[in-house]
Amino acid sequence: PYLYWCASASASAGGLHFNTQKPVCVASCPDDRAPTPGSLTSMFFNMNAECALVSGSLSQMLSYKTQTLGHYCIPDTSEDQGGTSQQIASQLNDMGTFAQQAVGSFPAAWPLMVGAFACSLVLGYLYLVMLRHCAEALIYLSIGLCTLGSLVLGAYMWLNAGTLLQGMDRASRQEAGGLTGHEELATKLAAIMCFGLAALLVFMAQCLSHSIHVASACVQVACEVLFEMPSLLLAPIVKVFVKGLAFLVLLFGFLLLCSTCEMTSGEDGMLRHFSPDDNQKLTLLFYLTMTIWILAFISAVYQFTVAYSVVEYYHTPFDHDGDKDVGCCEVLEGLQVALMYHPGSLAFGSLLIALLSVLQKIIEYAERQNQVAGGNRIVACLLCIAACLVSCCKDMLQRVSRCAYIDMAITSNNFCDASQQALGTIAAMAASLGILTGATFVFSVFGGISICLCCSALTYHSASTGAFADASSENFIGSPVAVTVAALAISALVAFVFMDIVDMASDTLMYCYQMDRQRGQGGKTAPRALQDLFAS
Repeated sequence: PYLYWCASASASAGGLHFNTQKPVCVASCPDDRAPTPGSLTSMFFNMNAECALVSGSLSQMLSYKTQTLGHYCIPDTSEDQGGTSQQIASQLNDMGTFAQQAVGSFPAAWPLMVGAFACSLVLGYLYLVMLRHCAEALIYLSIGLCTLGSLVLGAYMWLNAGTLLQGMDRASRQEAGGLTGHEELATKLAAIMCFGLAALLVFMAQCLSHSIHVASACVQVACEVLFEMPSLLLAPIVKVFVKGLAFLVLLFGFLLLCSTCEMTSGEDGMLRHFSPDDNQKLTLLFYLTMTIWILAFISAVYQFTVAYSVVEYYHTPFDHDGDKDVGCCEVLEGLQVALMYHPGSLAFGSLLIALLSVLQKIIEYAERQNQVAGGNRIVACLLCIAACLVSCCKDMLQRVSRCAYIDMAITSNNFCDASQQALGTIAAMAASLGILTGATFVFSVFGGISICLCCSALTYHSASTGAFADASSENFIGSPVAVTVAALAISALVAFVFMDIVDMASDTLMYCYQMDRQRGQGGKTAPRALQDLFAS
């Protein structure tokens, strides 16, 4: 069945008036068959007898042409149906125009979605090549751009101090009423802060040049390891497909579980709402917890597999030519070890992260409910403190778990013993690891933004030109912005996977080298670039 809104003649505005409070179910949406010439409904299409259930009579009901969108009969505003198209768009703005153009654009835009995915893959591999050859240059380029931006913003605010509020509208000036009389002073203080930030960036670039060189070189070595083991280059693609497929399956199961809840009609007559009871809410919460756990377990297996492959490369001795002879299937071997010997440890580590993630969402829900109830400040303060603690614990646990998986790949310890060992190793290389984390964060942000901007710009240009912009074409896209946002999300997901494997590989190399130094082995099997790096 389809949901259909009955229309009647509007005496005040003319044209049609839609009864959005009482939709009816119809077997099919009104088609575009021509009505009888000269009849009362000559400007509309296909009378629906079901509308008698709403008014008790069809005498005041009028029919109109529609388009099918899912299980909705949406008014077709592409043609001027007796001058009512603007009225239809205003009465059913969300469902009739935005949803029709945005959601209806995705089926026709599947080539662009595939193109965005392929483009992000190509750009991801190109970015790995850039990191392999000029990682340090990218760091200084990012610092230079941030410094220049801070100087320009500071100069603009200093030169325009006292006049910025004049360009705002009345509402914005009222919101900034506390600055009245102190605008010039506040603007100059903000400008001084920008200048101070620029000076701090220059100071960091000068005083931490050796640490930046170490972190950049470590990232370059990690990229060299990835290219020395071609199977690792396929790991990001496999993770995207496996985790994406698992997410879709779990989402489908969640929707099926939601369908068991009681359904109530919405106040606007357009959407139905699920009203689960207490037992169903607990069931949904349990399902969401298991979903987050499964997805976290997949990420844990992926991290262990990458770490195992890099560890195998690190401990492989050099041959007579100074090269490392590694196998071609180290990734598959790492996956086998993860699933056969360490599934319990990986599941336990991912369970801790999943529980903290669920607790974080519960606190966010409690904060929203507190705002709806009036915003008790004491409750809001307590919830904010709890949210900060949970977020801090989650971030620390993710870092420790990552290093624990590396230790498991080296020593084959269980999760608890590996975490204890990882804490000691992290403490020993805290300074180097901190600089490396900052460097990889800069690389991730720079690479992610670059890949997303390129893919989204290409998608928007393609959706706005050619057959995709031709209204008479089967591939017409009514909302290029919605398609661009979807392409942006796809490219961001792919970019994150590429940045994550570089981060994991670089962490593994530093962890292995630190353990060799603690054992007094000197890192004899470490890559040459890594040995030269720490010897300098």
